[in-house]
Amino acid sequence: MGKSFNELAQHLKQYLIDCHSNYKGLKNVATERYNNLKVYMEPEIYQTFHVIVRIGISEAVFIMPEAQPYNGGLGMDEKFVLRWLQNAFISEDLSSLWKNAQL
Repeated sequence: MGKSFNELAQHLKQYLIDCHSNYKGLKNVATERYNNLKVYMEPEIYQTFHVIVRIGISEAVFIMPEAQPYNGGLGMDEKFVLRWLQNAFISEDLSSLWKNAQL
């Protein structure tokens, strides 16, 4: 069974914190910045396989499975989110969620 949107959001949150912690020896990462991170889909608006990531007031739509940015932006986190979305296991979980969302 694949992960839920909430589990994926928690995984992305930890991934982003780890990426920033390892970036150029950065010691203190503002982890509270990711407390309201959200991963979701809106099949009624976007009819193609997609994922929406919201971090704070920033939001971006990515067309899957290629993880191509479609709308919006995430600033400095976008390159890490793209890398996360291109992970085969994450893409598989999102594909499963997309299939369920269309039912």
